[in-house]
Amino acid sequence: MAAQLFSELEQTFARKDDAAVEDVVTRIKVALLDVDPSPQSALLGQRSLEYAVLAAARRSDKAAFQRHVAQLKASYSDPALASQSQKRRTILGLHLLFLVTEHRLAEFHSELELLSKDDLECAEVQFSAQLERALVVGTYERVLAARNSTPNNEAYGPFMELLVDTVRQTIADCASAAYESLDVGSFRQMLMLASDSELQEFAASSHPEWVLDSGRVVFAAPVTAKSERVPATRLIKENLAYATELERIV
Repeated sequence: MAAQLFSELEQTFARKDDAAVEDVVTRIKVALLDVDPSPQSALLGQRSLEYAVLAAARRSDKAAFQRHVAQLKASYSDPALASQSQKRRTILGLHLLFLVTEHRLAEFHSELELLSKDDLECAEVQFSAQLERALVVGTYERVLAARNSTPNNEAYGPFMELLVDTVRQTIADCASAAYESLDVGSFRQMLMLASDSELQEFAASSHPEWVLDSGRVVFAAPVTAKSERVPATRLIKENLAYATELERIV
């Protein structure tokens, strides 16, 4: 029964019916409860969870992704099972990428410390590790460019898009804080957008206060420094009132 369901799972995953993948994996788990534990059933369970992880990543379902990765960790802790996986390193790197996307850097480094030397040097893990370093030092252009060099675009692509969106927002926030306006071409290049129309769409959806005029992106009016907005007179009156009350208490 479980073997037949696994064949159905492979076909479902291949046609990218990711919502149905979740259902088939659940049915496999139930079917495995009715068979005696064995290396074969454990391996089938591991392979089913791997499909579940990849399907969740493909549809950017963060909750399902984390749940299935947590279940896979138990399987991967068995060297005999882990060595039979062809998707293990893809999933290791994908999980690290997810942690970077979520800015959970403490967990990211904890996961790195658990990996073997061979795993640390594999392309999938190195990809995510280099992204994390680029984010930490602020070389955002390397993060944006990394979209075109993922180890597995189908698996990594959705999370990379989430990360790219976050980086674009960071660049946009920094630019708008530092400049009153920027040349459209230069700013588009900074954001690694393909055309002016994409820049217009980005501005309309994320920063409707921007104005694109005469070949320049005009940001919102500079925010007055906080020190200039402090209501000095009111603060003086409040402090005098506090001092008067303290004097009465004493």
